[in-house]
Amino acid sequence: MKSTIIQQPPLRLITVKAPSFPEGISASWQEIESKRSIKGRRSYGLICTTETGMEYHAGLVSDGELEERVTGLPVIEVAGGPCARIKLENWNQKKEQIGPSFAQMAAEHEVDPTRPAMEFYRSFSELHLLLPVKTKVAS
Repeated sequence: MKSTIIQQPPLRLITVKAPSFPEGISASWQEIESKRSIKGRRSYGLICTTETGMEYHAGLVSDGELEERVTGLPVIEVAGGPCARIKLENWNQKKEQIGPSFAQMAAEHEVDPTRPAMEFYRSFSELHLLLPVKTKVAS
């Protein structure tokens, strides 16, 4: 699959950290859904590289300070910027393609390590894999 470059806007997400990666991803979504319905909400998975390995955070775009206080869940702000993107249709049947697709984008582009890789759940069937990339400055 060929990646395209998009401009990702900044995000403010109500999040739940997965207990493990990748095994705990489902548990993080179940926990966030126990506090808020995800139907009709912009949902993102954040894949963060830390000193101890990889972390995953399930996240919903915040409706504002009131919702953040009511849920009591951590809020993560993600800076906007350019991202390489690959779309996966019927992603639930193609989960094994997610890791290799991120690896393909990382091989094609200069990755921006200051921002997390993201999964944007466009719908229950369409997933956008977003890898932050560095912009090329014209000289």
